[in-house]
Amino acid sequence: MMGLIRIVSSLRTLFTALSLCLVTASLWTYSTVPAYFTNGQPKVVGPLVDLTKILTDIPDGHEGAAWTEGDAGPFQVIGRPVSRIAFDDSGIIDIRTGANLDDANEGSTFNLAVLKLPQGSQWNFLGVARGPTRMRDFMKINGWPSREQVLVAMGLNITSEGHLVPVTKGQTLDFPMIPRQGCEASGAWVATYGAEDPRLFWTDAGTPSLTYARAALDNAKCRSVGFVRDMRSIFPELNGALKTGVEGVTEYDGLREPGEGIDRELNRIVKQGVVEKNWMPFYPGALPDGETIFPHIHYMVKSALSLQPIETTPSRVKYADVDLSTTDTKECIGQAHSKSFKIHQATPLYRLTLCERGCIVTEQNTVNIALSHTQSPTRQYGRFLATFNVSYPFNPISVGPRFRLNGCDDVNDINYALTLAPVQRSDLDSSTSTVKVPQIVQPDHFFLDDHVLITMGHNDKEMTTVLATVKEMLGRQQMC
Repeated sequence: MMGLIRIVSSLRTLFTALSLCLVTASLWTYSTVPAYFTNGQPKVVGPLVDLTKILTDIPDGHEGAAWTEGDAGPFQVIGRPVSRIAFDDSGIIDIRTGANLDDANEGSTFNLAVLKLPQGSQWNFLGVARGPTRMRDFMKINGWPSREQVLVAMGLNITSEGHLVPVTKGQTLDFPMIPRQGCEASGAWVATYGAEDPRLFWTDAGTPSLTYARAALDNAKCRSVGFVRDMRSIFPELNGALKTGVEGVTEYDGLREPGEGIDRELNRIVKQGVVEKNWMPFYPGALPDGETIFPHIHYMVKSALSLQPIETTPSRVKYADVDLSTTDTKECIGQAHSKSFKIHQATPLYRLTLCERGCIVTEQNTVNIALSHTQSPTRQYGRFLATFNVSYPFNPISVGPRFRLNGCDDVNDINYALTLAPVQRSDLDSSTSTVKVPQIVQPDHFFLDDHVLITMGHNDKEMTTVLATVKEMLGRQQMC
């Protein structure tokens, strides 16, 4: 009898051990993820990640590099050599006339922002950049010649070496504006008007969206931030090129409410400045909710501050501050880079899941990332990566070291970053299969094994890019 009990007990022990092994394996095998039920709906459990270890890890070759301004030694160089984008300004089409852009007599196309398009689209990327300026000496404002700025949209593909190649002509984006009295204190700036500094991103509703610097609606103000909810409304060629119904991307709905234009001004209900810029969009949560159009805004980085939309009108989206009184990390970034002359945002915030593409996305393994600038008094830029909470109150989680992009001279040149875009192995090598993701994640969602395409303007004259990896950009973070 005792022998039989021992056999049964041994079998139970073996079965329990085997069950534990299977459960442990399922946590780390992305194709067999366990689930439990809440209110009758399955809730997926994603892989467990060691957030601190991933963020503070020192990538190979990064040992001993300077961390912030004033440290001994050079900053770490990351990425492949910088790539300059060849673009023919003479072929830009003026959307107002349908003919080539006329009378653009100053500057060239620079400061490129890109948006990753879903698999199956005719282009790999949508691009929007600052175009040549119309300087009109015969039209003077307060004695200054007028300068009309313009944004230019285009389609781009990526080569196996990671270089961007335009595959369409450039087309201007129509944003009618006039100079504003609020700019008088800025001297010559009062005579400069038009759109600049584009940022592209996907809304949670699955539309390709744009923010940009614009003339303020209030004549007593100077500059504000504009928002276009769907780029297909101002760049019709995109509608034919974009694959919809995949990766959360929705079909174009051109309907507008009465009185609504193609864009809205983003506006703080309190403390709206005379000049507003560098508003960086993001959406709460680890995954898109499928319906939210108007973004939250990361407003300030040195002392972290985010804004949330509380009201919309046909011409404006109104914002209130997010309360950060419950967190003690709001000063983290400013303290880490306290020796820098100035710190401000460079790119929108993007979701990054801290496991390889194909894993399950949860709020426990996903952060928001953004590239930020350190700026010198003479407008040279350094840059670093920081991470933020995807959940309210969207506070900083960690801040990374300054780094230098391969081939970029940050001492003598102006290298101004605008956007990041994830690049998979299959984007660079057509013989490699695309990794399937078991949830709806948008084309600009990053995973730990992705490459990162960084787009920039060089000396206010050229469009440039650097291709790096998530892991080399993410290392050596200080936890907040």
